[in-house]
Amino acid sequence: MNSLLKKTLALILLTVILSAALTALVFRVTGAQAYAGIKLNELLPRAYFLADRTGEFFQGFITRQEYERTIISDRQIWDAEIYVYSSGGELVIHSARGDVERNAQLIEKRLAGVLAGEAVGAFTIRNGSGVIVGAPVTDVYGQIIGAAFLVKPLEELNATLASLFRALVIAMLLVMVIMILPSYIVSRKLTCPLKSMNAAALAMARGNFTVKAHEKGKDEIAQLGHSLNLLSGALSASIGALTFERNRLRGVLDGLGEGVVAVNGRGEVMQYNPAALTLMGYEGGRPEASEAYRSVAVEIAQVLAGEQESARAERTRRDRTLRFTVSALRDDAGTTEGALILVQDVTEAVRLEQTRRDYVANVSHELRTPLASIRGLSDALCDGLVKKEQDKLRYYGYIQKETIRLSRLIDDLLELSRLQSGAVALTKQRMKVDELLMDVAGRYGKIASENGFGISLELPEDCPDAYGNPDRTEQVLIALLDNAIKHNEGGGDVIVRAEAAGERTVVSVVNRGAIADEDIEHIFERFYKADRSRSGEGTGLGLSISKEIMDLLGERIWAESGEGRVSFAFTLEKYRPEAENVQSPGKNETIALQTPEKS
Repeated sequence: MNSLLKKTLALILLTVILSAALTALVFRVTGAQAYAGIKLNELLPRAYFLADRTGEFFQGFITRQEYERTIISDRQIWDAEIYVYSSGGELVIHSARGDVERNAQLIEKRLAGVLAGEAVGAFTIRNGSGVIVGAPVTDVYGQIIGAAFLVKPLEELNATLASLFRALVIAMLLVMVIMILPSYIVSRKLTCPLKSMNAAALAMARGNFTVKAHEKGKDEIAQLGHSLNLLSGALSASIGALTFERNRLRGVLDGLGEGVVAVNGRGEVMQYNPAALTLMGYEGGRPEASEAYRSVAVEIAQVLAGEQESARAERTRRDRTLRFTVSALRDDAGTTEGALILVQDVTEAVRLEQTRRDYVANVSHELRTPLASIRGLSDALCDGLVKKEQDKLRYYGYIQKETIRLSRLIDDLLELSRLQSGAVALTKQRMKVDELLMDVAGRYGKIASENGFGISLELPEDCPDAYGNPDRTEQVLIALLDNAIKHNEGGGDVIVRAEAAGERTVVSVVNRGAIADEDIEHIFERFYKADRSRSGEGTGLGLSISKEIMDLLGERIWAESGEGRVSFAFTLEKYRPEAENVQSPGKNETIALQTPEKS
């Protein structure tokens, strides 16, 4: 039996018990007076009848035997004790078996009034008298010749009242016993639907909205159950929508490349996505434990304190640049409830901006150097400072050389721009790799020998043909070989090698020297020169152009450095007859190649 059923049943039984107790108490207090009043009204007519019979007896109309017989034989009719007084106030007849003296004293207080012609009726329940009624005895002429009294003693009243009280108590007990079963049934009928509603509410609190509460009937409890079921349906729909939106938001946040961290008004981290941990380099932990997050604690505190609406800071972590944007989260009243921190990796943007600045600076520098040389030489000639014809020819030669260098720089810039624009399409065809390598190595053999070393070819016995663009491949090979000759150190030969690698052939150019690890990943950028001491040699665009050509051909090019050697390599697709008619998208082109100047 549950608590509510016990309480309801106890309440009903307590109500019955209190009702019985109050009824008994009220009966105890007012019952005696009510009963005495009833007996008073019953005895008063009898007192008049007794007065009439007594008057007949006093006047001799009936004999004493008849009078006594009336009194004695009809004793049960009187239901009281009889006291008869003469006109002189003397007690002449009585039928009392109780305390005659006490009753006589009570009657004497009212005797004078009755002998004066007044009928009296009184009851007292506190001093032990009971109910007293009296009527004057008159003769045929209306003269008062005595007084007749009927007295109902208190003992008899109490005995009657006690029997009534016992009957009332027994009735109350019977009512209470009889009401136990109906009270239990009614209480259970009330509490069972409530118990069902409570179970449904607990199930809803645990997220189960399929449970239905009791709603049979038309009473208020059934209406409450119906309302609870409607609430369950509405909550299920709302929570389902919120869950969907939360999951969608979580999916969006988890899919973002930027990190997102939300904090409350006390600066405690409430939400974050995996990208935030990845960017700050603290996978598997929490954002507040990372050094990068702690580095912007001042900006977060300023936003939470309301000192500024948002704050931005950039921090460097290893080789990455992170931008933190802190924005305040406010409620409708404008109170700051927290902050949202957006973490972005702006390394590429910073690097791109730096590259743009470097590109402009490098172009300006590369253009300014030959222009300054040309201007200086031309100024000397114009001013007539060079007198000898032989010196003039030498100056003209310098001007021509610088002009060729300037022209080559502009051509390389235009070439790189064309390749990066995507407007160039390269036609592929069958090509002899070994012949290409021997041809280029032969042309550069003299230049290498002038620098004190040679060019060594390493070709497989059966070098497979390649499927590519011969002119562009030769351009890349010339750029790599020229770079190797310029930067070869230690007097060893430059090696030009071809070797099979699955479906492709790898062509590599190896020279003695070294490239720092931090320079390897930037070696193919425009104007990038790992050897700053040789910044005046070349345009710095040859490797960039080679990278763009290989990308357009769908091949790879890379650089490696180790054990005192530097290797630049690229791949070539092996020739297959079925690929004969396949070419890269765009229009065809032909190019004219020039052998670079010797160092």
